[in-house]
Amino acid sequence: MGSTRTRLPGITLRDAAPTDADAVMRLLADVNPDDPDAFEDVRPNLSLPQEGPLSHFRALMIVAENDEGETLGVLIGGVPLWLFDHPGIDVPLAHLLAERTAIVTAVAVDPGQRGRGIGAELIRHSVRRFTRAGYGLLTLNCAPELERYYEGLGFSIMNGLNVALGPLNAVGNRWGDTRVAARLLDRYTTLVDVPGLTSPVVSGILPNTRMQRGAYFDGEQFRA
Repeated sequence: MGSTRTRLPGITLRDAAPTDADAVMRLLADVNPDDPDAFEDVRPNLSLPQEGPLSHFRALMIVAENDEGETLGVLIGGVPLWLFDHPGIDVPLAHLLAERTAIVTAVAVDPGQRGRGIGAELIRHSVRRFTRAGYGLLTLNCAPELERYYEGLGFSIMNGLNVALGPLNAVGNRWGDTRVAARLLDRYTTLVDVPGLTSPVVSGILPNTRMQRGAYFDGEQFRA
């Protein structure tokens, strides 16, 4: 995909290329300084063919740059790996969910450029890209101090993520001390409040997976 002008003067977004690797890794180093291997897969992924449905098949890697070609920000997103580790999801189902559910794993902006709205432009662009690629849900892990920021970008903040797999069936995931920011991307996917759960259920992400009307969770299973 070619460059996309943003509402910020002199700032464009484009799909990351192998030549961006050093700049991208420099920016990502500030995201999780306690875990230098957190983004070790990014550099090899940048060498993947730039083909759909996202920038690099099922990965989305976008950079923001100024008119001088300096890399000022980066967004990394793609497949939620927890889908393939969850005991309630088999591999074929995980692959189906991975075509409809996406996660943003990192948004990083050069320290000297923060506060200009570059991160917000990267997020908005990712929403458009995931939507066009047929995804129904975009998520990210959200630190408490960023909750209002992501709410302003159209995300709902939840304690954890619950995804319906059928009328009375759902799987959930939690991420330690962070909450989940989730944004619905199409008309088929909805958030349903279910008595007994502290977070709503993502309903309709796949065909025939709408949570049954009147369903509740009794602490062990869903009932209606």
